[in-house]
Amino acid sequence: AAVAADAAADTADAKAQATDTLITAAEMTQTAIENADTAEANQTLSDAEAAAEAAVDSAKEYLADATASVDTATASVGVAELLVTTASASVAAAQAALNSAEAANEDTSDAEAALDSAEAALESAHVTLGSANATLQSADAELLDAKATLTAAEDLDAAIERATDAAVEEDLSAALTASVETAASQAAANIAAVAADAAADTADAKAQA
Repeated sequence: AAVAADAAADTADAKAQATDTLITAAEMTQTAIENADTAEANQTLSDAEAAAEAAVDSAKEYLADATASVDTATASVGVAELLVTTASASVAAAQAALNSAEAANEDTSDAEAALDSAEAALESAHVTLGSANATLQSADAELLDAKATLTAAEDLDAAIERATDAAVEEDLSAALTASVETAASQAAANIAAVAADAAADTADAKAQA
């Protein structure tokens, strides 16, 4: 159980490091976002959104790993507690055997050896329990970190989404403004053309007169 708990903790630690790396990468793509209406600028939007999504996905996996680590560590504590209970019972039984041997004035060397062995086993069980509790405490702390990491990744994802949406909205607004200006210019040109035709017609009529 202790080995499994250590392995689960190592898995969670590795995922934590990977997630931190992805969040840092996403933050870098966030600062690289460009609002210009170019292929290069558009790529920065795609890169930022992809990096944020990868960070969130990794953070979710980190949370799952940290949760599994807590479950495994909790089970390890249960096994260690059972070991302590069993060892305590062995000590009690060995002490009773020694008491009986002493009461019967028999050789107590075997009973004393059994008691020494049982007490050593109990001490070892307590050490195991202490280690299991320490692992569980560490796993609980990692779970809290995993939750905070997921929140940070999701907040970053939302911030990047807002930034990319703003960039797209800016491009759309610029395109609409350009379209309106083009339409206005075309209307002015049409009016000018009509006026020119009218002037030409007036001139032609005057020439005929």
